[in-house]
Amino acid sequence: MSTQEIIQEILRQNPLMTEQQIQSKLDSERARTNGLLSDETLLRLIAAKNGATVQQNQFANSGVMPTNRLLPGLHDVTVAGHLIAVSPPKTFQGAEKLGKFATVTLLDEGGLLRVVLWDERVELIEKGELKPNQTVRLLHGYTKQDRCGKTELHLGKKSQIEIESPENAKHYPLIERFASKISSLNAASGNVLVLGTVKAVLGKNTFSRPDGGDGIIMKLTLTDESGQVTVVVWNEKTLELQNVKADAKLQLVNVRVKDAQNGGVEIHVDSNTSIQILE
Repeated sequence: MSTQEIIQEILRQNPLMTEQQIQSKLDSERARTNGLLSDETLLRLIAAKNGATVQQNQFANSGVMPTNRLLPGLHDVTVAGHLIAVSPPKTFQGAEKLGKFATVTLLDEGGLLRVVLWDERVELIEKGELKPNQTVRLLHGYTKQDRCGKTELHLGKKSQIEIESPENAKHYPLIERFASKISSLNAASGNVLVLGTVKAVLGKNTFSRPDGGDGIIMKLTLTDESGQVTVVVWNEKTLELQNVKADAKLQLVNVRVKDAQNGGVEIHVDSNTSIQILE
């Protein structure tokens, strides 16, 4: 669709809007994205924000996009970076058959990006061909907004994954650059990367799951130069930390930040979290 056709479709579905208002929104989006995206793409974003459904077609992407330039609603997106975490695949019951998905975390100069792999793309993880510390190029993905308002990339049937030379890792920043300080964490932080030192291991307990099975929960206190926070570790992830002691340094990728019952926040380590005990 042409830009004028998209404008007319937005007006048709939003009769109280004017073409001048849409043009003003377009000018604002151009300024916000520094001219990186085409007017067609920006108008599609404006349409989505105003509840208008516009016939979808993929736009041609000229090359690799930095992760901090991504917005929800983009198609045919290519990114490249260093994999710092790969989660185990999971299955779900689809309308006709079982589906599979897994998540990875990509690091580039723009920051961290959560990437969701679907069905056939998950097989690379199952075969051990896609794993942490690789440099990769992810092609023909599409972007969505997650529950915390952050942009994430999805790789489906038409997407491709290229594993690049290990030498390319030197082109990407160190992970410490994008670690969240403990004092800055809040319930709206979503999934984050945290680096810190174990101050105390608070113990481990079992509990009864709703399905009748037993679960395991472990707690410890983590500190950095900005403050300290309670870490809640769930189920199989407790095995990775069963021998951890005070003064150990941890790198936790994809921890969830939640409000604590006694005030403040706590971070939760689950099956999507990548744990590394640093020397």
